[in-house]
Amino acid sequence: MSGNHWSRMAQLWRLVGPPLRPAPEDLAAFEDAILGWLNAHSRAPRALILGVTPELYSLRWPAGTTLRALDGSRQMIKAVWPGPPAAALLGSWTAMPLATGCRDIVVCDGGFGMLSYPQGQAELLRELHRVLAPGGIFAVRLFAPRGRTGSIEEVFADLGAGRVSSLDALKLRLWGALQGDAQQGVRPQQVVAHILAAVGNFDRLAEDHGWPLEHVRSLELHRESTASYHLTEAIEVVRMACSDAGGFESVSVVEPGYALGACCPIVTLRRT
Repeated sequence: MSGNHWSRMAQLWRLVGPPLRPAPEDLAAFEDAILGWLNAHSRAPRALILGVTPELYSLRWPAGTTLRALDGSRQMIKAVWPGPPAAALLGSWTAMPLATGCRDIVVCDGGFGMLSYPQGQAELLRELHRVLAPGGIFAVRLFAPRGRTGSIEEVFADLGAGRVSSLDALKLRLWGALQGDAQQGVRPQQVVAHILAAVGNFDRLAEDHGWPLEHVRSLELHRESTASYHLTEAIEVVRMACSDAGGFESVSVVEPGYALGACCPIVTLRRT
C-alpha cells in the first residue's frame, strides 16, 4: 500500500472501532497470555507489538516490561503510537531489525492477514521464531470470518434491516462473504464495489445508518487499491506454526463471546 494510503489511514484511525479494533474481551485474552508467560518465568518480559495498536500498548504489562513496537508505516507510527517515540521501530515484520532471541512476548492485533498466504505468513512465523527466546510466546488476534458471516445477500439484507452495528462490522462480514480461500484472499476494493452497488453512494450509507460520514468516506481509500487481505483460520495458523519445521507449540485459541467474536480468535503460540 502507498504512503498516501497509510497517511490517510493514520488520520482516520480514531474512527475505527471493534471488531476491527480490539474489544475488552480481546484485551483480556492478550493479558491472560502475558500472565501465562509471566507465571512460567517470574521476571519482566521483553515485549514487542507488531503494529502500533494503542490498546496493546495499554495492556496491563508487568512492571519493568521493555516494550517496543514495529510498524512499516512512518505515518502510522507518528499518528497512532501512544508510547515513547524511540520505542517504535520502522521496519518489516518479515525482516525485523532485531537481534535473534531478544524478545519474550510478541503480540499483534489483526495484521496477520495482511501478509500473503502461505508465503508471507510462513515468513513471519519463521522471523518470530528467530526473534523470540525459547519459551517466548506470540499472541495474535486473527480475522477469520469466512463462512461465519453469511452470504453477500444476507449481509445486505441485515444492513437494510438495521442489523449491522457499524461500518467496521459491515467490512468484516463482507470479508467473510467474499473471500473464497486464504491464498486468493479478499480485496478491500471488492468490498467497496459491493457496498456502492447495494446502497448507491457513501453519503446515503452514512445517513441511513447514522454512521460518521468521515468514516464512511474513508472507503474511498480502497476504491483504487490493489491490496489483498489473506484471512487465515486459527487452525491453519496453528498447523503452520506447529509443524515439524515451524518450531512452535499451541498454547490456546480463544473465541471472544461478543457478536462476531467467533470471527476474531486470539491464538497463542509458544516457541519451542
